[in-house]
Amino acid sequence: MAAYRYSRRAEILGKSVYDHAPGAIVLNSGLAYPALLPDVAREAEIASGRAEETMQYGPLMGLDDLRDQIVRYVAADGIGCKRENVLVTNGAKHALDLACRVFVEPGDRVIVTKPTYMTALINMRTHGVAFLEIPQDREGIDCECLEAELARLESCGERMPKLLFDVPDFHNPTGITMSLDRRMRLIGMARRYGFVICEDDPYRRIRFEGDPIPPLKALDEHGVVIALGTVSKILSPGLRTGWAIAHAEVVERMSMQKSEGGSSPFLQRVVAELMRSNRLARHIEAVASQMRIHRDAMVASLAREIPDARVRAPSGGYFLWARLPEGVSAEKVASRACELGVEVSPGGMSFPGSDPDCYLRFAYSFPGPDEIREGIRRLGRAYRAEARKA
Repeated sequence: MAAYRYSRRAEILGKSVYDHAPGAIVLNSGLAYPALLPDVAREAEIASGRAEETMQYGPLMGLDDLRDQIVRYVAADGIGCKRENVLVTNGAKHALDLACRVFVEPGDRVIVTKPTYMTALINMRTHGVAFLEIPQDREGIDCECLEAELARLESCGERMPKLLFDVPDFHNPTGITMSLDRRMRLIGMARRYGFVICEDDPYRRIRFEGDPIPPLKALDEHGVVIALGTVSKILSPGLRTGWAIAHAEVVERMSMQKSEGGSSPFLQRVVAELMRSNRLARHIEAVASQMRIHRDAMVASLAREIPDARVRAPSGGYFLWARLPEGVSAEKVASRACELGVEVSPGGMSFPGSDPDCYLRFAYSFPGPDEIREGIRRLGRAYRAEARKA
């Protein structure tokens, strides 16, 4: 075997979050519910009929028609933008990667919540960033703590953060929705301390109850927010289409960091046709209605099988967060559950630094209610076995 000289980022091998054991009940992945995957035959036929557009390399910024559809889509959330502010990407994670390429150098600080979206951490680590971890409460990121940290760094003459990454609506993994007051304060701090906010907002239309709060981008009057969006949760992950909305200069610089020759114009045309029609709105309604059933099944099952766990029931989105009693290892519970044919994620994967080893992260999007109940029943067996040893 050759003596390969791997990069530092490739030296650690682990199980992909997208790979699952055959026959396992998957309670840890934000896959779409199979029964709700859209039939895009009509839209694909339209795309096939436009071969000169869809079978070539696509423009770096994306198809103008799709960018216009995105402008109209986000307007319903109060985001006012033009085509020049929209960059089409291969999903929201691609948009985050491009933002990191534009703004951060190795060693630069990035502000994240503790915990945060685990694959965003993987993405940002490839850029060699240092994380400034800020706790959350039920209103979202702790702005008092963040401001104190920023003031400390500034007074010590240390390198100031360039980016902040957060999921303000139905946060992944905690399910928390950031309050309006926190959103306003966060934008004020971004202006005061000179960092850019990457607002990842894939779930905000998947709402079960309560009134929506304006996105950070809708409150942004000074160009300090990059809004990251995707159709993965509202249509299909397989369509691999997302976007970034920001100042025209920022998205142009992001587009120049693309290395794939432009996102697939075929898929862009399919998404544009779906967004143009009323099918998208009807599909989102169906997804939200179904996901509420899934959430309720999971919350009720956890209350029955692991009554000692502290469970935060989200008001929307795909994910649920639970804290196990002190002394019970989430890592060991997840490992034992896997042996019983159910996959959950230990919360440590969502922490940028030290792992408290007491949290479990769930996704209720992929399995049906009966599978959820059976999966939590098996998890309960795994939990009780570990709790007896604690």
